[in-house]
Amino acid sequence: MVRVRKGMWMWCLALALANSASGQEKPPLLENSILGPLLSNSDVQKELKLSEEQINKLKDVLGKVMERYKDDFVKFQRMSPEEQQKKMVAFLEDNNKAIAGVLDAKQWKRFKQIQWQMSGIAALQDRDLQKELKLSDEQKKKLDGIFNEANKKMQEMMKNGERSPEKYQTLFKDVEKKAHEVLSEEQQKHLKEAKGPPFQFSFPKSGR
Repeated sequence: MVRVRKGMWMWCLALALANSASGQEKPPLLENSILGPLLSNSDVQKELKLSEEQINKLKDVLGKVMERYKDDFVKFQRMSPEEQQKKMVAFLEDNNKAIAGVLDAKQWKRFKQIQWQMSGIAALQDRDLQKELKLSDEQKKKLDGIFNEANKKMQEMMKNGERSPEKYQTLFKDVEKKAHEVLSEEQQKHLKEAKGPPFQFSFPKSGR
């Protein structure tokens, strides 16, 4: 299974590869802590200086979000690429809203920076980042088209039984190139600044 590292669009792919390998219809986010791959990471918790009380509150609010989307995740494989994209964006926005209600302003800012770093080019689907970069409606439309097309290609690769991570990485690189071309030079520069100081991730092994 390809580990979840590229945010909302990459999670769709991670789910696809996981299902292809195991025959299960369970999204990768449900395989780890209810906090998900970011907040369950001890290094991230230390970086954000989360208190035990905050961690417990996050488990509660994120558990409620997960419960609301449980049925949707079971049906995820049977959705069209556009529906998958829409559902993942909605899920992540609800997730972020729940998290923002627990973190203070400083913690939230750093969390978003780490989230954007983790998401790679897919961070451009985050509405907060879109506002930060002042993307035009035309730019947003172009980016939606790029990610939706990539999702369709991914589905075709799945149907053909493709499981090679290298083949999917080639697709990712193509998406990154096309998405960057949508941004102006100033926006590309601002994108790097918006992600803040680099953070090194160390993900816990599955099942821990």
